Amino acid sequence: MYYFLNDHLGQLASGVEHAELKRIQLFNQFGVPAQLVTIDYSATTRRDNAVWRLAERNFVNLYDFYAGTESYTAKPLSLTDLPIAQQSYRLEKQSLTVSFFDGQRCVATVRYATNRQAVISTVTYFDATNQKVRTDIYDERGFHAYTKYWTTANDSTKTHLALEQFYTLTGQVYLEITYQQRETGIVATNYRLRTKAGQLSSYVTQHQMIAQFYDDLNQRDGGGNTFISDRTAVVNLPMTLMQTPARKVEYLHSIHFDAYRDPLRSQLVYDSLRNTDQLSRTDLIIAATPQQAQALRQRLRTQVPIVNIPVGTVAAAQLHTKPVPIDAAPRVKGKIVIVARLFYEKNLSEAILAFKAAQVQLPWLTLDIYGYDDVINGNQETQRLHQLVEQAGLQAVVTFKGYTPQLEKVYQQAQLMLLSSRLEGFALALLEANAHGVPVISYDTYYGPAYIIKQAQNGYVVPYGDQAAMTAKIVLVMTDANLRQRLSTGAYQRASDFAAENVWQLWHQQVIETDRG
Repeated sequence: MYYFLNDHLGQLASGVEHAELKRIQLFNQFGVPAQLVTIDYSATTRRDNAVWRLAERNFVNLYDFYAGTESYTAKPLSLTDLPIAQQSYRLEKQSLTVSFFDGQRCVATVRYATNRQAVISTVTYFDATNQKVRTDIYDERGFHAYTKYWTTANDSTKTHLALEQFYTLTGQVYLEITYQQRETGIVATNYRLRTKAGQLSSYVTQHQMIAQFYDDLNQRDGGGNTFISDRTAVVNLPMTLMQTPARKVEYLHSIHFDAYRDPLRSQLVYDSLRNTDQLSRTDLIIAATPQQAQALRQRLRTQVPIVNIPVGTVAAAQLHTKPVPIDAAPRVKGKIVIVARLFYEKNLSEAILAFKAAQVQLPWLTLDIYGYDDVINGNQETQRLHQLVEQAGLQAVVTFKGYTPQLEKVYQQAQLMLLSSRLEGFALALLEANAHGVPVISYDTYYGPAYIIKQAQNGYVVPYGDQAAMTAKIVLVMTDANLRQRLSTGAYQRASDFAAENVWQLWHQQVIETDRG
């Protein structure tokens, strides 16, 4: 079995998750068992997976694994099914909550999922001083998943998390996490897990507990399986802490160095690369481009093999689809797109300014930006980009479209894509655009753009930070119909290099066959 390790898979997926999903499809196509493995708890796992058409056989989650709910059939859970509802309390109902009162005192509050009012999300219980003491969390499939216990510290008016208990369907505790209040905040201090062997084991760190999960998963499938860490900063250390025999592979989706323009001298980003002991417990490193693989060999000088396998693949059905001429319907004249998260690393402001300079010369150009907001930093980058568009007077021609998992229609309508990222391990969006005949103009950034784009064949790579050069290429492409069509034809051709059969050959030669050896 091949396990692709990540922390979660939500409905807002980044390039890493898209790459894993494409890899699952690839392994399925060639009949090699594979599963996407996640370690975060989510009450909406199955609904999230359905968005990506991820089959149950291709997925395993830590909490489902130990709770015995990997194949649980959803059962509706109503308010009357809750223990609190069996007592004669007075009810007060609002749109998303129901509160239970004993006289004037609130005993408990039931909260429904915000986007599915019929689905119970949590039940929070309060003491006589109106402090919350316990919160029961329910999986959307209709069962009690775990409980949070709250306590007070120095300030009796404030509560903090003290304990979490996770339950099997029969109510047995399989995982217990204790918390303490420290100067840095509330921290987990111990993990107590009932392993698949039935033993209760305690762990100081979450990494140790996750390593036990990987070991149990490995043993369930006979041992000697291959684990591939896709979220290096989160899952690589637990993978390398495994005690059972298994092959451990690190897949680097992003660049491996700190300063974006200095690959051979700047600080290494990941402990998995700069920690010699951790690196020595890795059997193989995979980079998304040959250029990065070569830079890693030069930089690390390690005996761990370093190979290149592209992140993206293009399905045969897409390659056999009739090409859409660059100036024919459903393409929209002057339609330029960007597909990228609204994050600092994506450097979208420079693409917007390059577009602005081109739009002054060609007023019929429009720009649509697809990507989700930088919620981690309070949407600061999103706000900055919106302000930039307003200050530049581009509201009528630049549109923030938000996130969409289905981009086929977007690419079919586009005539050009822009990319101005500060870093790109592979840039999956470039390949997807090419697969739909959309040429790309990108900054020359490490590593993906210069690998995917063949200069003047399927797009252009311009010097990093050179907005004027990007503007000039936009104007050149959008004013020359023959060039535009030639680049579109080249984009279709370049996409064929990443046909599923070609990428699978690399997986087979460099991973599958070497596993057997």
